[in-house]
Amino acid sequence: MKKQNTQKKEDLIAVNSSPLGRAFALLDLFAHLGLVSVSDIVNMLKIPRPTVNRYLQSFEQLGLIQRSPYPGKYCLSAKMASLAHLMLTSTSAYAPIRSLLTGLSRRTGESANISVMSMGYVQFVVTSEAATRAQHIQSGMSVPLHTSAVGHVFLAGMSDRLLDQYLATGPWKQMSKYTITTPEGLRKKILQVRKDGYSINTAGYLEGIIGASVPIFDQDKNILAALGLYVSSNEKTEKDVIEMISTMRVYADRIGKILRE
Repeated sequence: MKKQNTQKKEDLIAVNSSPLGRAFALLDLFAHLGLVSVSDIVNMLKIPRPTVNRYLQSFEQLGLIQRSPYPGKYCLSAKMASLAHLMLTSTSAYAPIRSLLTGLSRRTGESANISVMSMGYVQFVVTSEAATRAQHIQSGMSVPLHTSAVGHVFLAGMSDRLLDQYLATGPWKQMSKYTITTPEGLRKKILQVRKDGYSINTAGYLEGIIGASVPIFDQDKNILAALGLYVSSNEKTEKDVIEMISTMRVYADRIGKILRE
């Protein structure tokens, strides 16, 4: 799995000199990097520092961004994740995405979801429940990054620097007896996810549930969102779930193409 792209802004974002163009470029940078400082914006977008400070102040007042636990870093707010949820569940233009998610759920017989990352959490923006399955995950629900397969996919997409900063916040809360709570254990898991290009996580958040996730990429191969499945460990093994990964990748690619249009 490719780590989050931190190349020069010419390759990452096309910056328009108009105020609106700069505002969109700033939000796009947040979407690509997750955690952003004033210096990051100045260096990557070549916007003067006083102008950057004004934008950040306005964005914070509007509730679009918020200060992160990391000193000097900002991130997109939960409000932005909620907007993504509303867009994907209410807009007719995104009906094909919901249809694909339903198709994946029917094909695998399992509960499927699309999630985004927000402030150290995974937020599930669209879910499709298999008819025979209990509803474990609902749209709008958030879970900590360290507990879930989808969270591990987002962590694997971070740059080494951002991953180190996240790992420095551990140890984390134990949600089940199988939750990875130590920085050492989570680093080992994330390195494996990078190698495999997918994540399998058994009972990290809910006991009796195997989670599987693959990334949904943007045009630059940065992680835009994550596609996940939740499977009962009473009915299937991790080996069974791994066999679904190729199907998940097909659907993730099709969903990514729609989001990139």
